[in-house]
Amino acid sequence: MKTNLEKWNYYLSLLNKKADVFMDTINPLIPDKFYLVTQIGIIHECTILNRHYSFGLYFNGKKPTKKNVENIKSIYDSEIQFKTDKAWFDYSYMWRIYDGIEQFCRTSIHIQNVFKNEFAFLNKEDAEHKAKVIIFLNEEENQFKEINKKDVNYNYAANGYKFLGWQNSWKHVYFDENHNLCSETGKPSVTFGYLTLDHPEYGKCRDLKHRWIEISHNQRGSENTVSCPICKIYWKYDCSD
Repeated sequence: MKTNLEKWNYYLSLLNKKADVFMDTINPLIPDKFYLVTQIGIIHECTILNRHYSFGLYFNGKKPTKKNVENIKSIYDSEIQFKTDKAWFDYSYMWRIYDGIEQFCRTSIHIQNVFKNEFAFLNKEDAEHKAKVIIFLNEEENQFKEINKKDVNYNYAANGYKFLGWQNSWKHVYFDENHNLCSETGKPSVTFGYLTLDHPEYGKCRDLKHRWIEISHNQRGSENTVSCPICKIYWKYDCSD
């Protein structure tokens, strides 16, 4: 190997072989296609083009530099901690017909998601069943919002609602990547939330998975109201810059 590009491609091919071994542990099957169900119940027939592992490797310009080659070699020589959320299927599907011409979209999906039967399915009948369920639930949700709809002038107190205050000022805690308390695990936080112990009325409502009605009072997002028509509670939050 004489050029940096040849060296880069050599180590990249070796990395891809390692990645193939790992991706086989997720599932060795590489289907020709799968069926993707959208949040509104539309089914896309998707053609799998390739599978790849995202190492995050790239170089600027037309050719890699000596430093780029040293970097990719050091990754190959290291103990790589492979992760399922970096393993992908590349796929395409027809997303519309414009002026009589089929237009295709190309994107990627986590390999593990194709085999979970949550929103991607290998069997078309399973996808059709999922789509029917989604459409039914969406219709039910729209009916719920219509029955309980409110505007910015709605008088919560006069209708028996209890105000829980502004959520921005509530006591909150931090959770790690496994949604465990950072104060207990010592791991870095990836999100925050509210404990039922600190906010019992809100927590009980959330834990029961009640549906909420949310309205925004202005475009800046400085005042938003969330309410539960079952628990008869409401609170506000500010999401403006």
